[in-house]
Amino acid sequence: MKSLENIFRFYINSSIHVALASACLVQVTFIKYGISDQYTFLLFSFLGSVTAYNFVKYSKVSKLYHKRLTKSMREIRVLTILSAVLFVYLGSKLPVKTLLYMTPLVALTILYIVPVFPNNKNLRSVAGIKIFIIGLLWAGTTVLIPVVYIGENFDFNFFIEVLQRFLFIIVMMLPFEIRDLQYDEVELETVPQKIGVTRTKVFGSVLLVVFLLLTVVKNGSLSSIEILSTILVTTISLLFLWGTEKKQSEYYCSFLVESVPMIWLGSILILQYLFA
Repeated sequence: MKSLENIFRFYINSSIHVALASACLVQVTFIKYGISDQYTFLLFSFLGSVTAYNFVKYSKVSKLYHKRLTKSMREIRVLTILSAVLFVYLGSKLPVKTLLYMTPLVALTILYIVPVFPNNKNLRSVAGIKIFIIGLLWAGTTVLIPVVYIGENFDFNFFIEVLQRFLFIIVMMLPFEIRDLQYDEVELETVPQKIGVTRTKVFGSVLLVVFLLLTVVKNGSLSSIEILSTILVTTISLLFLWGTEKKQSEYYCSFLVESVPMIWLGSILILQYLFA
């Protein structure tokens, strides 16, 4: 039993779970564009997420305590290095256009981590913008880059999809900000710090309503699968948002909330099977 618990902790702490969530959102984008069998790109996306998230979370720990890393941290370090190597290798196989569009996102990720601003600050520590940067990065990596990769045009529906994904990620980040309310420095000016927990939930609910309503403004005929899956993921996100408390179980955010993209993809696949 202890062994299973250790495996689960490694699964969460090594960012495998959040990377799978990111890959699921990429697959959602591919399905919406009628594309299948892009497994190499999905692996590329997964490896990039593992590398980026572990670098964000553990770079300082690894630098300061590399001689005294725990076994788990050493394993995470090895996983991150292997992921980075494979990510670069697969990236070398991608079209140049895709890599060019990735460049600003990579630069934004670096600025999010590395203290290049006055007073030893990075973008992560700039007041009030953290979740919006994360929303921008996720919208870029799960919609923009996949669409560029498959060679689709930037039409009206594309911009609606980017906006929807941006709003979705912001809402997914709000439970984390509520959880971290007791730990975050006041200078960060997170949404719950500025408006309180209840108003944060109301704010997220409004964003989810906009997220849902944007579906109906897309050009062309909407499939029943897209409508039903969007309603489902909106409802589940709303339940998780309002179920968030300052004191919560250890894995409420890091496992349950981060599972919503998987639920989204799963609902689409199930509906496709039922309507086939």
